Amino acid sequence: MAAKPLACTRCGSPAAVVEVVEGFLDWGLAVIDADGVVRPRDRKALNMPAVMDDNSRTVGIDAVCDNAKCGHRWRLRRRFDPLVAPGDAS
Repeated sequence: MAAKPLACTRCGSPAAVVEVVEGFLDWGLAVIDADGVVRPRDRKALNMPAVMDDNSRTVGIDAVCDNAKCGHRWRLRRRFDPLVAPGDAS
């Protein structure tokens, strides 16, 4: 059976696959601002690296519609193999 494009279940546009991983951002010590919003205590938190964890545990595999007007995202129920299909050079 030939490979076929993964299509959005809502609009039919092509869809991409994303691996959802477990991770966290450590903003450091926090304060409650005068407006009641919790914020990082130190300004240096604004320049922190984006990833603070190993991010090695996969939480799930999602499909995401490539159509910007749709943007539908859903949990992929089929098995995902990160290797390109045999005979497909693209």
